[in-house]
Amino acid sequence: MGVHFDDNANTTWDAADPNLLSGSEGQHQRTESIPLRDLSNADVENVPNEEEGEGSKPKWLLLKRKNPIQKFFERVWNGPVEPSDEPPSFPQRWGWLKRIEEFPQTTFKAIIPNKFIRLLLLIAYCCFWIRIFYFLIYPYLIKPPYFHPSDGSEKIPILSLSCNSYLNWEGTNNACGLNAKNCGPFDDKEYMVRCPALCDRGGWTYSAIAVGKRRVKYTGYEIGGGALFSEEDPMALSYPYRSDSYPCGAAVHAGVISPFFGGCTKVSMQGPQNSFPSRKGIYNTGFSIAFDSFFPGSYSFRDIQGGILSGCYDPRAAVVALNIVFGLPVFYLYDSIYGYWINTIVGYWTLVLSLDPPLLTDAHDPTSVYELFSVGFQRLLPLCFVLYVVWKSAVKRTLEAGSPIAKVILWYPTFWLGISNNVTFDRLPVDRLTTKDLKEQAGALTAVGSIAATILTCAIIQAYSLWKSGRFRKYFKIYICFIGGLVALGSLPGLNLRVHHYILGSVLVPGCATRGSSAYLFQGVLVGLILSGVARWDFASIVETDVALLRGEAGASLKPPILEFDDQNHSLSWHLNATDSAIDETGSIDGFSLLLNDVEVYVGNNDTVSIDNLRMKNPQLTRMMDDALDASNGTIDLYLRVARASVRSPTKRGDYTNAGILQWPEGMWQNPEPGVS
Repeated sequence: MGVHFDDNANTTWDAADPNLLSGSEGQHQRTESIPLRDLSNADVENVPNEEEGEGSKPKWLLLKRKNPIQKFFERVWNGPVEPSDEPPSFPQRWGWLKRIEEFPQTTFKAIIPNKFIRLLLLIAYCCFWIRIFYFLIYPYLIKPPYFHPSDGSEKIPILSLSCNSYLNWEGTNNACGLNAKNCGPFDDKEYMVRCPALCDRGGWTYSAIAVGKRRVKYTGYEIGGGALFSEEDPMALSYPYRSDSYPCGAAVHAGVISPFFGGCTKVSMQGPQNSFPSRKGIYNTGFSIAFDSFFPGSYSFRDIQGGILSGCYDPRAAVVALNIVFGLPVFYLYDSIYGYWINTIVGYWTLVLSLDPPLLTDAHDPTSVYELFSVGFQRLLPLCFVLYVVWKSAVKRTLEAGSPIAKVILWYPTFWLGISNNVTFDRLPVDRLTTKDLKEQAGALTAVGSIAATILTCAIIQAYSLWKSGRFRKYFKIYICFIGGLVALGSLPGLNLRVHHYILGSVLVPGCATRGSSAYLFQGVLVGLILSGVARWDFASIVETDVALLRGEAGASLKPPILEFDDQNHSLSWHLNATDSAIDETGSIDGFSLLLNDVEVYVGNNDTVSIDNLRMKNPQLTRMMDDALDASNGTIDLYLRVARASVRSPTKRGDYTNAGILQWPEGMWQNPEPGVS
């Protein structure tokens, strides 16, 4: 019995055999008549394969003859024989879960069958949501805070500070000018200040600041202080902090305000102090920074009584909770495109206006609030384009016709985990992935290793999901291009590769374009990271200069001279390296600046300065030194640093040396350590 083909390209099987079917539907094939018989492996080897040429073997047989490693890689590259990419499902015996799963598409749409009415209900719901959101942020963001005295006197405005703002201090090194004349007052002055939440970590310094002989970084910038419980002065709440300490960070350290809700406090300027011992802080803030010499200014915290405070408490925790709760029904009941866009826009404005605002606003100055909204809209428009691309490339495939339960228990929680980056991932001991930063931050290498292992594990899981869906080859090529681009950018001369939060999310989220549980889990956190990065830091460049990476830290300006001390006449002297020119290229740096205990005490052209002459010309310095000597055992440490400077312009300074230590009045001298400050 044979199989015959006619010339009409329609296959006709011999009708004598009832098991053979007729070919149809336009499948045009031609072949020679062959007898039907039981084909052994040997027979198959001799069957020609038309696609591969005459005499070639079938692909499955060629694969069988290849070595196991080659077969493995070809199987990985080509994917499974039958690709599958199904959303999570639940066994039939879990009937209650099945009903929850089907509720949005069955019961909800049966209750409100009209699509237009469902849309009107969604709009009304969102309007109500926005109204409550506004009700929470208005007293803190828009309404000015005041202290209302109980005696009926005029209300006192409260000054708003950020976690790392100064109070009556301009900055590091010589920022306050000669003898700190541009800062103050240092005593007999009180301020009412308001601090936001999260200042237990927000009060850290991420750029090295010199405090005596130390260079402080990756810790709270609170010098001295600590909580005080005094029966003699029950209004006093803390020991004195050095006046360049961050007040809001110091207030959390002293336990005056909460790191969860912020608050208001009274800051009292205390004048010069002879030393600032380190003390352990409240709320797990650790020990403050010690400084064992005098300083011209200090402040402490005092209790607020005899009045009512308004607008003091930061509502960010309540705002986040509100938006999580109100966003959940939208994400569960409505089509995924509505839930995605509404929740991403709400998450963005939650960050900008409350959770992690990019600007410090003062409600007493409405223009600062307007500026915050302006910055928010400035970043929102390009962000919407990114969110659209993310939706089309990955999220749409996962969420549309997906599992409502998986959306609620996997995608949605991790989405808010990524949005809350400043209280989740940012608390890990990792600042930036540079060799210098990793060495300076305790525990950074361990944290980076854990993060890398987690990302690698997630990547393997998601790569397997892509392979099962038959699209591994496509995404492998895409990510090879991504990696090649990053390597090319990282090799650009004079620039450093910086993979910010939004870049990390944007690069990784296309690889999560599957329908399995892992895609729900990974997509949520990546989209949240995109929102967090853009809302706080904008679309920061993927490559940055060395100067930008310093973040105002020393190392980008003129090298300092070499500092020495002559104990015979109590004089300091400095000289340039042989390779350094006496005048810089611009001609503006023509002198030197000397810091004593982190305050500028001399600016001029001399290359020798006598400590005795400084004392005679500066009565305030003499008084502080004598008071410190009386309070000590007759010896005090002076921390001295020198830099090249402009005599005419107080803002033009080079880098300072590290501190040389002079024991006064014995004259014992310790040279500065190498490096700049």
